[in-house]
Amino acid sequence: MAHWLGECRGAWCLLAFFLLWIGAPQSAAEPIIHATPWHGRQPSAPHNAPAGIPIWRMITLGAHTGVEAYRDALDAAGVKVGVSADEIVGRPAFAYATMTLGVELAIVSVAELGLEAEASAQSEIYARAKRIGLELCPAEVGPRLRLDYRDQPLGEALDVAMEPVATYSGEPTILALVNFGSGLALIGSNGRSDAMVPRTRRFVFALPARGRLEARRDIEPVIP
Repeated sequence: MAHWLGECRGAWCLLAFFLLWIGAPQSAAEPIIHATPWHGRQPSAPHNAPAGIPIWRMITLGAHTGVEAYRDALDAAGVKVGVSADEIVGRPAFAYATMTLGVELAIVSVAELGLEAEASAQSEIYARAKRIGLELCPAEVGPRLRLDYRDQPLGEALDVAMEPVATYSGEPTILALVNFGSGLALIGSNGRSDAMVPRTRRFVFALPARGRLEARRDIEPVIP
């Protein structure tokens, strides 16, 4: 399987059991990182989760102080970082926590949000997720989760639902965690609000802060 050095701005497709990043530049093969399982404790009960959405895992932000600490940690872990991903983690709009903060995360596909079209605009996906009680992730979730999620299955790709950050050229970009066989990687993905996203694509969303859902009365159930 050929490997990449950059990122694409296109859609995901299913090909021979693997999701390929469409339009990614090709490069010479690189060795696979043999990741170790993540041993963090999962919450015992989904305190914050909207109905039908389980908590996937909890991560802690603020452990690394800024972009250079994350770059060093990612490099030490053997994680590949794409060009646009590396750009946005260093932009002023990419915020880092100034104190430790626990964030509970959930994974949902576009289809699991109840959107039935073969592809939906990213703005529509975000709006639907917010209606059922999910939240966009703080930007720091991307690099922090990449460091924690060492046992990502081969062929899996997860977009981080976040406010897009512009690259130096002005392209709105979000982060994605991928494992396409050449090792774990953190790459950029199209963050435009009108970007059309296939219903099979999966996003990482944040769950509301503990207790916030009690005040909501308009949360709709997730449609399988």
